[in-house]
Amino acid sequence: MIIEPTYTGKQFWLTTVISGLLLGVLLSMVYMLFYNYLYIESSYLFSIIYLIPFVWLSVTLAFFKNKFVWSEFSYGHAFVMSFLCGVIASVVLSGVIFVLYACVGMETRMGLYENGHVMRRLFSPTATAISMLIINVLLSLLYSLIIAIFARK
Repeated sequence: MIIEPTYTGKQFWLTTVISGLLLGVLLSMVYMLFYNYLYIESSYLFSIIYLIPFVWLSVTLAFFKNKFVWSEFSYGHAFVMSFLCGVIASVVLSGVIFVLYACVGMETRMGLYENGHVMRRLFSPTATAISMLIINVLLSLLYSLIIAIFARK
């Protein structure tokens, strides 16, 4: 008789949280690397920051499915796992960006644009962190919808 193991709630949430935290740390490191060493005014290099979560979430679901799931893996569970992973990573990245700009004193590259009052508010540490949070949560939602379709099969 073949026993088919399946995942537990603890494995599901532990994988989701650890993967989200690791993704957040990776995105923060890539952001700092690009910002400090590879910054070009009109570069598309920063778009890699938005593509890394898609690859990471796909690999996380593939790992979880191959390691813990031997039976049916529902679309809802795949969506929840990838979306929460992306939200955790977004919160970590936004927190790191806020700390870097507000506490460490990293420049917001405002000198590349006009130094008006409106621009200072748009490039403030809080505004930058909130915009990165919103962008990454929306992208996580989109990525999760796409990835969950393929993870189910």
